Amino acid sequence: MKAAVMTQFDSPLVVKEDFPDPKVGPSDVLVKVGVCGACYSDVKIWKKRTAAPPDLPHILGHEIAGTVASFGEKVSGLRAGDRVIIYLYDTCDVCEECRTGNDNCCINQGPLLGFRRHGGFAEFVSVPSKNVFKVPDNLDLGEAALLTDAVITPYHALVDRAKVRFNETVMLMGMGGLALSGLQVAKLLGARVIAVSRTESKLDLARKLGADHTLRANSGELPAEVKKLTGGYGVDAAIDFVGSAETIDQCLRSMRRGGRTLTLSYSSEPIPLNTSLLMMQVGTLQSSRSGTRRNLRDIIRLASEGKIRSVITETYPLEELNTVLRKLSNGEIVGRAAIKI
Repeated sequence: MKAAVMTQFDSPLVVKEDFPDPKVGPSDVLVKVGVCGACYSDVKIWKKRTAAPPDLPHILGHEIAGTVASFGEKVSGLRAGDRVIIYLYDTCDVCEECRTGNDNCCINQGPLLGFRRHGGFAEFVSVPSKNVFKVPDNLDLGEAALLTDAVITPYHALVDRAKVRFNETVMLMGMGGLALSGLQVAKLLGARVIAVSRTESKLDLARKLGADHTLRANSGELPAEVKKLTGGYGVDAAIDFVGSAETIDQCLRSMRRGGRTLTLSYSSEPIPLNTSLLMMQVGTLQSSRSGTRRNLRDIIRLASEGKIRSVITETYPLEELNTVLRKLSNGEIVGRAAIKI
């Protein structure tokens, strides 16, 4: 099969025409990839900035949409040609987390698609049938692909973790592809949104998607500006999509007493934390990671009803994946990029 293959870390990927086809087990589905989203996590893997780098050669890509090509003898409920997207986590389904619906917290997860096992920057990918979700015909495959990470991640963070409620004020720090989806989720929940970014073009897009206020992140007075917009109180929830010491500190300073700060990003290096500030705010600091199968079912419905849209701003062929990785590394993509296979 054709695939963009990482043969060395932090070096150009090689597009090969004869990479071995994936194996399909009795409970697996072979998906013919149509579109695969490009995520900043791909950059971190490519640059060997993750805790568990993959073995090489490796195929990146975890935001996958396509059609069913074939499946094992134990698979039911699917037909060749069905339009599908793929849930990220290979779960055990027997641990307490799995049995209570917290799929993303499974303690016996298999290697993550695109992270440790071959992903979607290829013609085909083989995945467990339980991770294959049909999508309706009215949903564009490119938009559907991004539901599996760029939408499910902020959805889970806002709905299940931060538990944002109607009439609350939410600050979104770092208006990349995930935050732009998060903005739409927050508005669906009935929240007011303050969007924060260093980049004016990203703030422009945030305003078009319904942000109530936009602020530049490079302002040294950001927390004061946030307090001014909230009657001196601060935001109910501050969602950090950057994951740096500076952005977490700004989120803590911008939240109200008893508020919530939540970070979705990660770094392989430790960062300092002002615990005195956290205690003074009587607030909470927590993390969030992807989402659950239930979340994915929810957002497939929301997307099919036109209530939320994946923010695809650039589309490329597989042969230009190296260009996309470079642009992502430099922060040059506003929204999200999709790769057509």
